[in-house]
Amino acid sequence: MESQELKQLLEKQEEILALVRKLWKAEKWRRFWTIVKYAIIAVFIIGSIYFVQPYLGKISLILQNVFNIQKIIQDPQELQKFLQQLQN
Repeated sequence: MESQELKQLLEKQEEILALVRKLWKAEKWRRFWTIVKYAIIAVFIIGSIYFVQPYLGKISLILQNVFNIQKIIQDPQELQKFLQQLQN
């Protein structure tokens, strides 16, 4: 009877070990895909910043000139510089 119980325990232990291995494998894949997901998000953000950066430079230049609009309006040369900067 004791050997029958040992066989049953061994079978249960093997089943549990197989389940633990499946869980460990699933956890490794989850970690891998999480890292891939965050890497893709980081690349997307960096690429977006790189793509939008020239436009942000122009917008900041326009805002600086808007705050200095009184000086630009009074001096025609400054107005011409401002218009050239907008074209570039």
